[in-house]
Amino acid sequence: MPPSKLSRSLKLLAFTSLTLLLAAGPAGASLIDSTEPPSSTVTSSPGQHFLDDVETGISLLPVEDGVVWLHISVKDRRLSVVRGRHVIHEIPHFAIGINGTDNLRTRGSAMTPKGEFRVERINPRSQYATFIGINYPNPRVADQALAEGLITLEEAERIRRHYQQHRLSYPNTSLGGHIGIHGLGNRDPFLNQRVDWTEGCLAVENDQVRALASLVGVDTPILIQ
Repeated sequence: MPPSKLSRSLKLLAFTSLTLLLAAGPAGASLIDSTEPPSSTVTSSPGQHFLDDVETGISLLPVEDGVVWLHISVKDRRLSVVRGRHVIHEIPHFAIGINGTDNLRTRGSAMTPKGEFRVERINPRSQYATFIGINYPNPRVADQALAEGLITLEEAERIRRHYQQHRLSYPNTSLGGHIGIHGLGNRDPFLNQRVDWTEGCLAVENDQVRALASLVGVDTPILIQ
């Protein structure tokens, strides 16, 4: 090769090598910026409740392995049967009280109560297919209602005493009662999907409440939010 062509080739080779070295950076440097901040994603640590970041306004239910409980989201209209941390069954829709929800419902308000409760009884021969009773009002509810002036001291003591003796809610007070999850009986499932119609209960389809009753029992915890 003539000297002039050889010189031009060597200069081209040197320029190409220098360009590659500058692109790669210092020897051993990664092509990915190692100064990128760590991900902000937070993973649950052992024992952390998967609802810890949800503003419930109440204490959260236990999630020990094997404990079955109900998470009822009024916002999403979804009823989930949870074992520990794992959803094992879901009902995708339910109807609630005509006038919505409240933390403290009163007799005749046609509102569904929110908070922490427990299953207190199951009636498989209800006029609404199956009735899964919720312990409203219970002593915790009575204390809150008394503090807010919704019931008298006598009514609060009656609720506490009845619950202590029978482990059942006492419905004959200003807070009402007979709250639960039930089926539709002869009502139209189409309307249940579109209209809130109960006096405070949660209504699902007949086959759904029967399936639910097979998964829960007396004292199953319930979180309605």
